[in-house]
Amino acid sequence: MKINNLKIKNFRCFENLNISLQSDYTVLIGINGSGKSSILDSISIALGSYLTGYDKIKANGIHADDAHYKMYEMGSNIERQGQYPVEVYVDANVDNQEMSWKRTLNGEGRRTTYGDAKNIIAYAQQLQSKVRAGDKNCILPIIAYYGTGILWMQKKEKRIIIGKNKKTETSRISGYIDCLDVASNEKLMMKWFEKMTYIQLQDGEMVPELEAVKKAMKQCFMSSDENILDAKFSFDVKSNEIEILIFKKNGIKEKLPMKSLSDGIKGAVSMIADIAYRMAMLNPHLFDNVLQTPGVVLIDEVDIHLHPAWQKKIVSDLVSTFPNVQFVVTTHSPSVIANVPKEHILILDNYEVHLPQNTTYGRDVSAILREIMYADVRPKEVSEMIKKFYDAIDEDDIEQAKKLLDNMKTILGDLDSEVVQAQVYLDVQEV
Repeated sequence: MKINNLKIKNFRCFENLNISLQSDYTVLIGINGSGKSSILDSISIALGSYLTGYDKIKANGIHADDAHYKMYEMGSNIERQGQYPVEVYVDANVDNQEMSWKRTLNGEGRRTTYGDAKNIIAYAQQLQSKVRAGDKNCILPIIAYYGTGILWMQKKEKRIIIGKNKKTETSRISGYIDCLDVASNEKLMMKWFEKMTYIQLQDGEMVPELEAVKKAMKQCFMSSDENILDAKFSFDVKSNEIEILIFKKNGIKEKLPMKSLSDGIKGAVSMIADIAYRMAMLNPHLFDNVLQTPGVVLIDEVDIHLHPAWQKKIVSDLVSTFPNVQFVVTTHSPSVIANVPKEHILILDNYEVHLPQNTTYGRDVSAILREIMYADVRPKEVSEMIKKFYDAIDEDDIEQAKKLLDNMKTILGDLDSEVVQAQVYLDVQEV
């Protein structure tokens, strides 16, 4: 499953919006309040149509507070009026077939309509029937949404229990539990790890899908630190915790519980683990190929809490670990943007979306901040000093330019690129 196009009408800050998404990954950027999270939420609502085709799997609809609103002056009062209908429409490729569907809220107090989403609901119902018939050729796509609060949040456990014994009945559909809840359900993932570990201990042989999940976690974790030579993840049945055995290039070996990692690393690794675990739940018959599961994953602020050295690799890590997943992510990080080609980036500005005009991949962070994010690279007073220097040059006020350049050198040092360039300009003027 891949989303090709998204159209939303009267949804939150957007009166009308039409965007196209890349089949592998799309990065949304923009200032706070520009609507990045709203776009992810609208895609989540569209994907929820698919989930409604399964029994006992809940999905969010459109709510009255999602409606775009306008302000009207009525006498001495200002009235806020919600605009209807609120619509979320997608064109998608589903199992190599073009499919489109829409969800609508026609007014306050109404329910989200599903009449224009019958095709995707019927498709999900067909997959559910195949699962119940034990069809091993049936591939269930992963659907997941990770918000900014994904860091090991404790959630109430669902009634679907994942037991320790391999004969315990577990539905593949369980991989969709809480999948569009922005906080990942750590308890379900830990229960799955526990069950797979007990099966491995009982049978005395590797469980392929468990090893695939560990592989994904290892790839992600090792990317966080260039000093790590190797890492092995395991579930400790005594402490009921995931542990990591770390081998460093300097010969040091240490064993740590996953909960002791920094928030950034723990959040990223737990998200990777959650994606992989859901794939293993949905398609256990793929064994060690579960990471090839297709689907759509939404991530809000993919760079959150990560060191800049890992920020620049996180998107490529996700794409390489899960090659058949379509990722739609948001970011504020110039390090992330500098490692993504411009055709994969959408800029949100004034509730409109456009592509970057300038190249992004391989650019330095200051250029990304200045040309793509329209942010000041330097403190305001320094930027003003640099501007005054060039104003003095334009006015042939060499003495004033020299004073300003001396001040720049005091603050920035002689080797700063702007200082070096200013010195060249001054030297040319004095010739």
